[in-house]
Amino acid sequence: MPKIRLQMTPEMEMKMELEVEGIDPDRDWDVQQHKAEVYAEFERRMQAAFPEGLRIYSFEFGLDRGWHDELKDD
Repeated sequence: MPKIRLQMTPEMEMKMELEVEGIDPDRDWDVQQHKAEVYAEFERRMQAAFPEGLRIYSFEFGLDRGWHDELKDD
């Protein structure tokens, strides 16, 4: 199962790695077909980070085309 890197926008940029089955990790369209899984994992991580609660007004995502230097694996 390929591991994909996602970038979420617009007001806050977040990076996330997620294993998604049955996609070409170079095709954004393939990733968009798994929005429910991507959102569920994002929501799970945000709820763990902010147990008091949060509200998400919009959610956009796509394949990440480059890591920030501080997030690169050494």
